[in-house]
Amino acid sequence: MTQIPYNYENTSYHAIERVQERFGLNPTSTQALIFKALERGRTSESFTAKERKYMQNKEKYGNCRVLYYQSFLFIVDLSGICITAYAAPKWFNKKTHYDGKTKIINVKKYMKFNISPGYNAA
Repeated sequence: MTQIPYNYENTSYHAIERVQERFGLNPTSTQALIFKALERGRTSESFTAKERKYMQNKEKYGNCRVLYYQSFLFIVDLSGICITAYAAPKWFNKKTHYDGKTKIINVKKYMKFNISPGYNAA
């Protein structure tokens, strides 16, 4: 995980405003969340191909990094300035389930009709 230096004073007003709007936090909690996202957020290198490609596509527009933290994507300048944050797509970081080579679309429905042999329904 790449460490990006964080600077409380240089967090953009736009980033604070967006995080407050999307997370429903006060300004102090917002800055703490941005700090945690920079400290613990996952970069594109720690994801599989689909997610990595999505994040690298966002990174190519400017001199910035994209970090994933708590189902949100944080756009951060290389100097540590958080530019903005927005919700990740619904499919992002979801595990895909398979039955052999068949992809399972709805896991609950699959489990309802395909009970395992060792399952005791009593």
